[in-house]
Amino acid sequence: MEGYDPVAKNSAAPNPVDILDALRGYSFAAPYSMAIYARGEGIVAKNLSAGQMCGLAGATATCGSSCTMPLDDALREALARDVPVIGRCPLGVLGFAVRLPDPAMADKCLLAWGVRTSSVNLFYLESMSRAVQAEPFTILDRLGSLPVVELDDVRATADRVHRVLPSLLSSNLHNHALETTVSRLNSVVGISSQLDRGKNLDEVISLLSESFGILFDCRQVAVALSNKDSEAFAIKGTWGLPPDLGQTSRVVLHRLMEEHPGERSVRLIAETGEFFQSLNSQSATFLPLMAGSDLLGCILLPDLELQPRDALLAEILTGRAATRLQQLRNEANQYSDSSLPARLIAMTAAMAEVQTVDELNSCILQSAATFLGASSGSLMLVDESGLSLRIVASLGLNEQISRSLHIKMGEGIAGRVAATGTPIVVNDIETDSRVATTNRPRYKTKSFISIPFRRGDRVVGVLNLSDKGGTDIFTENDLQLLTLLLGQAVMVLERTESRRQAELLGNLAAVDPATNLYNRSFLDKRLAEEVNRSQRQELVFSLVMVEMDHLTLYESLCGPAAAAAAIKKIVAAITRSARQMDVVCSYSGQTFCIILPGTPKGETAPVAERIRRSCSRLKIPGVASLPAGKISASIGIAAYPADGTDAAALLAAAQGALYLAKAEGRDRVVFHEGGGAAGAG
Repeated sequence: MEGYDPVAKNSAAPNPVDILDALRGYSFAAPYSMAIYARGEGIVAKNLSAGQMCGLAGATATCGSSCTMPLDDALREALARDVPVIGRCPLGVLGFAVRLPDPAMADKCLLAWGVRTSSVNLFYLESMSRAVQAEPFTILDRLGSLPVVELDDVRATADRVHRVLPSLLSSNLHNHALETTVSRLNSVVGISSQLDRGKNLDEVISLLSESFGILFDCRQVAVALSNKDSEAFAIKGTWGLPPDLGQTSRVVLHRLMEEHPGERSVRLIAETGEFFQSLNSQSATFLPLMAGSDLLGCILLPDLELQPRDALLAEILTGRAATRLQQLRNEANQYSDSSLPARLIAMTAAMAEVQTVDELNSCILQSAATFLGASSGSLMLVDESGLSLRIVASLGLNEQISRSLHIKMGEGIAGRVAATGTPIVVNDIETDSRVATTNRPRYKTKSFISIPFRRGDRVVGVLNLSDKGGTDIFTENDLQLLTLLLGQAVMVLERTESRRQAELLGNLAAVDPATNLYNRSFLDKRLAEEVNRSQRQELVFSLVMVEMDHLTLYESLCGPAAAAAAIKKIVAAITRSARQMDVVCSYSGQTFCIILPGTPKGETAPVAERIRRSCSRLKIPGVASLPAGKISASIGIAAYPADGTDAAALLAAAQGALYLAKAEGRDRVVFHEGGGAAGAG
């Protein structure tokens, strides 16, 4: 898959991926597979959500060489004439081509395909199937899976797309892509936390499948999971497919993963029948369910290729689901093994309750020591350089001294265990030929155990235990039990780190980097929540919209750096003037919104006036050249429920009052009043 950076700066020509994403927002384009074709380059972006393209977009195996490829003809005509052109194959499959109106993209065309008429030319179907030696009912089944759209409707859609494209390309597609990505990222963060709490396999798979169906418009989702023999993988339809889709094998899945070892795990596979005979599709997106180095199964999305940024989000969800599935399986194995002490289960549960990584490190060491009856020990982790170990938790050692110690990889017992990945169990440190050194006075016994701490195939640290109770020695059985405990610890550690990363991503996604205020996405969400809360509890609240006067002119006169410094001062003034309970958000580059919970419109005036005066008094270099000699603030106010009973209506009312404030001379506060607005201040 091609790389894509959703936050990259805008280029001279819109990004083809952004164009397709924006078109997906229009309901009339939903039934179609779409692609962007560039003369001399071929397909540069595609969204195969309905079916396969034909001809230049990738000829299907169904029709073979006898196909007249009408989409190719439509493409050439559209590039030559700059009009929407309809393509129709003899079987009744329809599509259209429209040249992109942007001068920088005059050599590119939008292709839409993958719908059919309600009638099928059975005579042509029979003759074509004989020519390509294909089963006619198989072709008929594939045609039957396409959306039915009559020719007149295709023409109407092509005309609408032709009319929409100029305004679409002139809009800020970069911001649209960023908002879409942030919205989906917020959803992924929430879904990930739900996956972590899945109570059983069915619940995790159901949530994952539903998430793919909603987030990425998947019409079908299938899951392959290993059976108890760990070689056969049962394939089940979980979204728009029959529940029983047969089986595949571990060999097949590993073959898929090994065919492109340098690529990301998410990939599009063609000829799915070669790998999944029961999956009736021409291609599918393949996402392996990997927990460390263990292959638990895979997710299959028939007839869908994820865009690169969606593939990244899908990888996050698949990885979290795999981690939870592995954890559930380990828990089931623990409870089914009657020989495993109940205290091991209790220790694993205790680790799962820990909230921070530092606390978890201490809990891992303490649990291991308690489990084997050791009174001394340490947990060492490989540092960022990868060249040495540092102690992150200790038992029976001076904490200040232990934290300052660094052991080089390969040196000493712990260093050799980390370098080789081989554990060591010593009965007598003085007689064992592997170490053969004098026992140090601080240790009560001469036996110890040192075991690598792994995450997948990578050694990330070493756990050391000594001074087993009752002068006992450590045994190979202790090593096996400790290996099991550390396996559980790794699962808990990954979950803790994932939760921390999710929280960080959630915080970043809600903040506007230019102002360090909550961004527009957060504002929309918080405003909707306040409307719902006020409806339930029969409360009122107000919305204040502040726009800085002449800020654009100031930037053109003094430069972007001066404008950025001015915005920081303005944000500080607004934040100081708002109350602690108020929610201050960035609405756009020079516009801000403040939600005042539980505040009637009449009680909003003091806050708004305080903001207006604070902004007007700011000492900002270079404002003397502005019309008013300062950067002032125009403010519009609306209140729930008098001026609107939903978030969109309230924003519109506040914005209307703001526009009136600017029309009346700026630097003033205006309240929205029914069909108009009333001035103040």
